[in-house]
Amino acid sequence: MTGFSLHPHAPDDAAARLSGALPGQADVVVIGGGIVGASTAWYLARRGLRVVLVERDRIAGQQSGRNWGFVRTQYRDPAELPLAAEALAIWPTLPAELGCDIGWRRSGCIFVAENEEEHATFARWQANARDLAPQARMISADDVAALLPGFTAQVPGALYTPTDGQAEPTLATSAMARAAAAAGACLLEDCGMLAIETTGGRVSGVATEHGRIACRAVVCAAGAQAHRFLAPLGLFLPQQTVRSTVSLTAPLPPIADACFCGLGVGLRQRADGSCILAADAMTDIDLTLDSFRAARHFLPGLLRHRQGFALRLGRGFADDLHQRLTVPPAERAMHPRRPRIEANAQTVARTARRLQAMFPGAGSVAIVKSWAGLIDVLPDALPVIDAPAAVPGLVVATGFSGHGFGLGPAAGRHAAALAAGDGPGAAIAPFRLDRFSLGTYSRPHAPI
Repeated sequence: MTGFSLHPHAPDDAAARLSGALPGQADVVVIGGGIVGASTAWYLARRGLRVVLVERDRIAGQQSGRNWGFVRTQYRDPAELPLAAEALAIWPTLPAELGCDIGWRRSGCIFVAENEEEHATFARWQANARDLAPQARMISADDVAALLPGFTAQVPGALYTPTDGQAEPTLATSAMARAAAAAGACLLEDCGMLAIETTGGRVSGVATEHGRIACRAVVCAAGAQAHRFLAPLGLFLPQQTVRSTVSLTAPLPPIADACFCGLGVGLRQRADGSCILAADAMTDIDLTLDSFRAARHFLPGLLRHRQGFALRLGRGFADDLHQRLTVPPAERAMHPRRPRIEANAQTVARTARRLQAMFPGAGSVAIVKSWAGLIDVLPDALPVIDAPAAVPGLVVATGFSGHGFGLGPAAGRHAAALAAGDGPGAAIAPFRLDRFSLGTYSRPHAPI
C-alpha cells in the first residue's frame, strides 16, 4: 500500500492503494469505495463477517475524495436530521478509532443570508428544526463580523451551528478503508462490477471483470452507477448526475474557522490556511442520454431551484453516445474507469473573485488547483438506504445528492446493519427505495 495525499483529492492525487486477490466467496460484497462503502465494509468486518469491497477506480477516487469536507446538521432536509445528528456524534470518535488524523474538528457551520428573503428562509428552517437541531441559531450581522475576520459584505444575519464540523475527505475515506482491511475485509481496486446475481430471486453473488464472488448479501453503494446494477433486478432508481467544481487556494490569513456558505460561495479554510472553494448551490448538468430517462421526476425540482443549475450539451453527451455504441451493456458501469471530469474554469474564476470581494484584507486569492466531481442526485435530494423486499439480500445505499460525506459513517453503520440482517433503524425510515415507484417522494428541500 502506498501513501495518500494530504491535499484534497484531484485526479492526479493518490488515495489509499488497497488491493487483494479475488476471493471466490464472502458473506457480503460492498460495491463502491466511497465513504459510505468504506464505512459499511468497516462496520461489517467489525462484526466478524467476511467482507469484500469492490471498486472500479480507487478508494476515495470519486465523490468521496472530491467534496467540500463539511460535516453538518445545519439546513438539512428535516428527514435527514436524525441521521445527520447520529453521524455528528460518530465523527469525533473516528480519529481514535481509526488511529490517525482525518482532519476532524468541530469548527461550526455558518450560512450567511444574502438578503431579507433568504434570512427569513433560514429563520423558518431554524424554528422548524429546533427539536432536531437544537444548537442551530440565527445570529446578527455583528455576530457574523465577529465570527468571520475581515468579512466586509453587508448582510442581515446568518444561520449558525457551532457544533457542526469538518474533515478531510480523502483522509477520512481512506482511513476507513484501511480500518476495514485491518479488521479482515478484502478491498479490491481496479475491479469493475458487471452485475448483481440472484438465484430464485435472492442475492447469490456478484460478477466482476475478474471473476465471480458468491455471497449472501450485497450492499450497492455505487454512487452514480447504482441504477445500472438495480435496473436488471427490476428496481427503479431515478438517478441524475451533476458536475460540481471545486478549487484549492494558496494559504490565506485566518478568515473563516467555520464552514461557510453564502453570497455564491462555499468555503472551508483548512488547518494550513488554504481554502476549499466552490460555488454555493451552483452545479453543471452535462446532458447525456440518461438525462432524459427519468427527466419527469426531476423537472419539479429543477424548476423550483433553476437558478442553481446550468444545463450543458457538450462532450459528455458525445462520450455517452460513443460508450453506448462501443461498450456492451453489462460493462457500461465500468467505463470510463477514470472518467474525464473537467472543472468549470468560469466557476473557478468567479468564486475566487467573490471570495476576494468578501474578504479584501486577505489579499490576492491564488488558485493552486481545481477539480470537478460527479454527484449522483435523486429527485428529492435524499438518499436511499434500504433493503428492498423484492430482492432479499440486497441493500441499497446511494443517492446522497451532494451532501453524503458528513452522513457517511452513520449511513455505513445502518447499511451494515441491514446487510447483517438487522431491521431498519428509525433514522433511515424516510429513505426507502420504493418511494419513487410509489410516487411518495417530495420536492427537494434546497438546491444541491
